[in-house]
Amino acid sequence: MPDNTASCRGMCVASGMTVPAVLQAVLFPFLLVMVSAWDIKKREIPDSLSAAVALLSLLRFSPWNLAGAFTALPYLIVAMSGSRTAGIGGGDIKLAAAIGIVLGLPGGVAASVMGLSAFIVYGLTCSCVRRLTGRAGRAAYPAGPFLAAGAAATYFMEIGGWII
Repeated sequence: MPDNTASCRGMCVASGMTVPAVLQAVLFPFLLVMVSAWDIKKREIPDSLSAAVALLSLLRFSPWNLAGAFTALPYLIVAMSGSRTAGIGGGDIKLAAAIGIVLGLPGGVAASVMGLSAFIVYGLTCSCVRRLTGRAGRAAYPAGPFLAAGAAATYFMEIGGWII
């Protein structure tokens, strides 16, 4: 029977990744999928999932990554200036901070730009379809899946060697 542990270590060494880096590369997208599914289903992001995402930063810790939490400031400003009944929620703010801690400040900004760009396109498309079909009023859309998609894209660009 082959020794899977040794072959995994061999692949890590060959690719230049450490075991914690590989573990983070597996768990980060898994948690982002969980966040997305939860947000789509319940329209909220549990603190426990955001905390789990943030804890993944410990697998490849760098003090500079803590600055990535500042990527949540624009979300906080929008939430504080908007109405209480709609808009960005606390879960989105915490998720943005957690993603920023994992990716660092440049990666967190890139993830936000990509995720929010996709979210805006989606929201505008849905809004146009609603108007064309005669449905008036506002609709709430989950932002978590778009933030997660931007984070996953940024993360895999970073570990793939693309400079963000």
